Amino acid sequence: MQTQELQKKCCELVGELDRKYAIERDSHLSFTQLMEEIGELAKDINYPRLRGKETDIENLQGEFGDVFMQLCALAELYQIDIEKAALAKINIVAERNGLSRKI
Repeated sequence: MQTQELQKKCCELVGELDRKYAIERDSHLSFTQLMEEIGELAKDINYPRLRGKETDIENLQGEFGDVFMQLCALAELYQIDIEKAALAKINIVAERNGLSRKI
């Protein structure tokens, strides 16, 4: 599955959830949900260090998925293609730092 298709599927799912729970999505809601999911990801990353237990990879994978889904929803509100944005940024950073690795 290509990134654009994945972004679309994430946005469709978020839209379905919004309709189910009568949520009016705007950029503020999407941004705060993204920050909430990033916080949950941070908690899972810190958990082994703070609790002395091994990382739960399956749960960590889910948190990365949640972050991506909320990032897609926010990007969609601004009509941003995440794949194009990431590829453009990779080239900018590579050029700025004299790296030969451009896409």
